[in-house]
Amino acid sequence: MTAPAAQGAADDLRRRIGEARLQPGERLGEVALAAELGVSRNSLREAFSELAVEGLVVRRPHRGVFVAAPGAEDVRGLYRTRRVIQLGALRHGWLTPAAEERIGRSAELLGRPEPAVRELGDANHLLHLGIVDLAASPDLSRVMSSVLARVRLSFLPLDLETGLHQAFAERNRWIAGRLLAGELDAVHAMLEGYLDEAEAFVLRHLDGAAHGLRG
Repeated sequence: MTAPAAQGAADDLRRRIGEARLQPGERLGEVALAAELGVSRNSLREAFSELAVEGLVVRRPHRGVFVAAPGAEDVRGLYRTRRVIQLGALRHGWLTPAAEERIGRSAELLGRPEPAVRELGDANHLLHLGIVDLAASPDLSRVMSSVLARVRLSFLPLDLETGLHQAFAERNRWIAGRLLAGELDAVHAMLEGYLDEAEAFVLRHLDGAAHGLRG
């Protein structure tokens, strides 16, 4: 069992990754980060171990710990997980207070006159966490927090370079509105196609970036 201090550090870092406050490939300096989080270096190492198992960080011998940079196979696996959990939450869940609060925050960001790209990314993240909150399962919500943090890493820097979040913003507004109205079946009917399109978008641009590096 992870000690409370280490668990708190892991939760904080997972949240920072999910909020795009840490970038793929960024080195996590142990001394400075332990001081910033107010934990011992041993607790931070334990947190790193938990995040490494989740695929959020990688250890490089003699170099340190770095934020992961998911590749194409990672993305395919993450979207398979998303389909199972999110479609299941919509099928079997209801508008819990936690889901209503998180989806409401997403709707507020999406409803701004000219939301910034970062705000659209935050709204997308909150919305999809909120969908899993429908299941009223802390275990599923914890799993999805890690999954969506890895998905957010795969988006970076696509969200700034490709219009990724703008492409899904209108549908996200629709989803948030339907969920807040309790129309879960309507969202369930469209979400699989939405996830298929999002996965294809990310994979296409990851492949383009890889070709660019090889070229």
